[in-house]
Amino acid sequence: MLQMFGFISTVVLIYLGMQYYVAFWLIRNFPGLPVEPRAVRIAVLLVSLSFPLSMYCLRSYRGAWTGYFSYLSYIWLGIVFIWLTCATMGDLALLLARLGGAAQRVRPLIAIAVLAAAALSSLWATYNAYRPPREKHLDIPLRDLPPELDGFTIVQLSDLHLGITVPLEKFSRVVQRAVQLRPDLVVLTGDILDAGLRGETDAARIGAGLQARCGVLAVLGNHEFYHGVEASSRAFRDMGARLLRNEALSLPGGLQVVGIDDIRTAGLSAQDVSTILARLDPTRPSLLISHQPLDFDVAARAGVGLMLSGHTHEGQIFPFNLIVRLVYPYFHGLYEKDGSWLYVTSGTGQWGPPMRLFTRAEIVRLTLRRRAAR
Repeated sequence: MLQMFGFISTVVLIYLGMQYYVAFWLIRNFPGLPVEPRAVRIAVLLVSLSFPLSMYCLRSYRGAWTGYFSYLSYIWLGIVFIWLTCATMGDLALLLARLGGAAQRVRPLIAIAVLAAAALSSLWATYNAYRPPREKHLDIPLRDLPPELDGFTIVQLSDLHLGITVPLEKFSRVVQRAVQLRPDLVVLTGDILDAGLRGETDAARIGAGLQARCGVLAVLGNHEFYHGVEASSRAFRDMGARLLRNEALSLPGGLQVVGIDDIRTAGLSAQDVSTILARLDPTRPSLLISHQPLDFDVAARAGVGLMLSGHTHEGQIFPFNLIVRLVYPYFHGLYEKDGSWLYVTSGTGQWGPPMRLFTRAEIVRLTLRRRAAR
């Protein structure tokens, strides 16, 4: 409990610090603005409360106003992220100019450049999140893959976060593109639903359009837990997806699939994961579906051929990719260890701010290929 309190306190302090930094950067670089520092402090505090308040409202009320309020708070949060980065870079440039004795001369130019960069980057990031996900095609060589599974295709969808900033219309387009890829199997690797989703029935109707020869499999991400396990389970069931909760099944052709709940939210230890994977037959190919890219080493030791994860969003908004890399060594892309493979997707949608800066949403199509045993 104490550790959780410390984590939450740190996040709140960082969040408030970001808001105050950009506010007083504005006053410092534009001294002619008719505002008092005390008024700025109060205004920033009130604006800062909008995001946590919107999170509370999404979980407690079901009115249309909560959606609009949350959307605006998400937009502001994204702008602050980007503005903070631009302002920090501007301050570093000003520091270098001060060493050269040119600070007073270049300060107005740097200030204007920071505002322009923040505005243009915010617009680009919004457009980048709005445009359709890119398709990524990967061949995955697995040891001793049976001939009948050579060319087996899997489409991975993850981290859509259907709700406030990802509308059902986007989900419909994603489903159409996934079906056009003609997969043998579709996997939903968590965070498909989010707390702001108000149309579970419509989402299930759209998701029911997913078609694959071996069906659709899903696991719970941390946001499915936030949305509610019962509601999320019902939505996946109505989509026609088989929800795997720390269990395994075998597909035609002999491919074993294991799906586990979100590791951190469900409180699964490495030993728990190892125990679940012990049910696998090591002589047959296997696939592990896990929302967070954790315990890949455990999966590799268990002989899992391929593990599919998401959660990291590839950082979503630069420079948070640098921070996310510190928390998740398996950050984004394809990794190999002792003949086992892990693919971490950047996600098919986005969370929070409807923005992506220097990252892209993606739909992933993986093709299993035979590889001789070492």
